[in-house]
Amino acid sequence: MNTALAVKQSIANAYPYFSVTEIADLYDIALFDYLTLRFPYDRSITDVPIGDERDYVWIRQRMVEIIERSGFSSAVAYSENGLSIRFDNSYMSKGLASKIIPKVGVPK
Repeated sequence: MNTALAVKQSIANAYPYFSVTEIADLYDIALFDYLTLRFPYDRSITDVPIGDERDYVWIRQRMVEIIERSGFSSAVAYSENGLSIRFDNSYMSKGLASKIIPKVGVPK
């Protein structure tokens, strides 16, 4: 089972220089992005629903993307000493955003 705690611990292991508070903040941002994309019209859902546990992988990917884009968030292209970085200039990569299919419904 890949829960919020496991995701946070995975990030802590991969990026040991982040504090517990920083990791919690990153998780909150990634969770907000997930909920906004997955449930665009239902603000009552505040966590990954039971049955959608695989979506914790997306949240971890989003956390990594936030970390990797840190300092380069507005970069469209960057090249130095053979290193080349290119991001679209959006808040989130299109590839990552496209992995989430919105879920909407009619209130009962």
